[in-house]
Amino acid sequence: MEKPDIVTTLQAVITGINENIVIIDSAGTILHATEGTKDLVNDVDLTGKSIFGFIEGEASKIRKWIETLSESNFKEVKLKMLRDGQPFPARLHMAAWKTGDGQFVIMATIVDSTYIERRKRDLLRKALTIEQLSKSRKIRTGRLNDAIHEILELSSKAVQVERVNAWLFDAAATRIECVGNYDTAAHHMSPQESLPRIEMPKYFGLFETRKIILTSDAQVSGTTRELLDSYLIPNNIHAMMDIPIRIEGEIIGVICFEQVEHSREWSLEDQKFGLIAAQMVSLAVETFNRKKIQQELEQTLRQQQRLMTESNHRIKNNLSVMASLMRMQIAKAKDPFHRGLMQDSVNRLYSIASLHDLLAETGSAHRVNFATYAGKIVKELQDSLSDPEKPIQLVQSIEKCELSTSLAVTLGLIINETVTNAFKHAFTNSAAGLIRIELQLEGANAKLSISDTGQGYNQDELITGHGMEIIQGLVDHIDGKLTTSTDAGSTIIVEFRLS
Repeated sequence: MEKPDIVTTLQAVITGINENIVIIDSAGTILHATEGTKDLVNDVDLTGKSIFGFIEGEASKIRKWIETLSESNFKEVKLKMLRDGQPFPARLHMAAWKTGDGQFVIMATIVDSTYIERRKRDLLRKALTIEQLSKSRKIRTGRLNDAIHEILELSSKAVQVERVNAWLFDAAATRIECVGNYDTAAHHMSPQESLPRIEMPKYFGLFETRKIILTSDAQVSGTTRELLDSYLIPNNIHAMMDIPIRIEGEIIGVICFEQVEHSREWSLEDQKFGLIAAQMVSLAVETFNRKKIQQELEQTLRQQQRLMTESNHRIKNNLSVMASLMRMQIAKAKDPFHRGLMQDSVNRLYSIASLHDLLAETGSAHRVNFATYAGKIVKELQDSLSDPEKPIQLVQSIEKCELSTSLAVTLGLIINETVTNAFKHAFTNSAAGLIRIELQLEGANAKLSISDTGQGYNQDELITGHGMEIIQGLVDHIDGKLTTSTDAGSTIIVEFRLS
């Protein structure tokens, strides 16, 4: 069939173009092909051959499209084409024109999508690796050796490289020590000697100005000349991609991707993945260091708690011994006045000892449950001051709160002094009575009330006598306010801040 004019026109248009273009008729016969197309399918003489002979399978979509053409049209299709009998992925962009005799001529641009497909697989592989590393429990829990192994192994597969290793500087930054060297040939971590920094000053100096050090042929590159004899040649390394590992901007090490036996060009995707891998190593190191510091702090805290518990035990025991010795001396006192003074001192010692006993029990060093502490004081007072001939009941109503040890011991001494005074002086003319101890919280403030149902006192006598100087001094110590009342029995109220 004589070529229509449009074929001649299309031939003239595509002559000299580097694209892979063929012109076919409505039967699929190749009328003309560019030199690029001949190279693509590795056939120097395409004219007269059927395009379908270079398509794997039936190519029914193309046949049907050609057969149903009724006017000029365009179509794009993805398929497998053949080169030397071997399939490769391709895309055809086809445009159909109607000729003067009612036939159609089609111009098709052929794109070899092998690189596109390879790049898509490469990007997918790297993306899945990044997702897997981002979920790594080994990194998140600070298991440094396991985390490094995982990062290096997955990175070698993601970048398709034979060796990936991680290096960290020693404490003095004089040597760089290998903390992991994954070799795909061995399928496991391999040992690697440390390298002295002084022998590679120019190489390590590059990390101050570059994010990545790239060499496609490391054994001839001036960038890595310092590594040639000591590292590159012994390990048969021909291409390197080295990324610094940083924490807060400071270089702590390097992650190295190494191609053995032949050179390699590192793609932009390789470089981006390498930066992420370096960040993963940095995260693993930071997590490990943070966990190590946390463990050290916890150990120090446990030691301090043990020391504090032992200290409280010893203080409590020493105070109890002193109280016991003083109690033994009470029997030797020659008059009730001196026996009372000594008993008051014993009660004060027991009041302080009760605090240290509670601290030892709870393991706390700075705060104490005040209701529990006050209960211990009240019980000691009840045991030491009770008189069968004068049954006096002690009742406490303390809101739940934790107070500092210094505030608690001061309030404990106030309770001790006030209750002791009430036992001695408020019930001289009665056979029974009640002493009530209450603590009410009002936001950041609190109010301690101690009242009795005794005979009461003269207001001036209550303020100036019966141990009130001691109580006033204790109230001043906590910057509190002291008020007294003698309306029904006697009452003292201490208002203070909780902190």
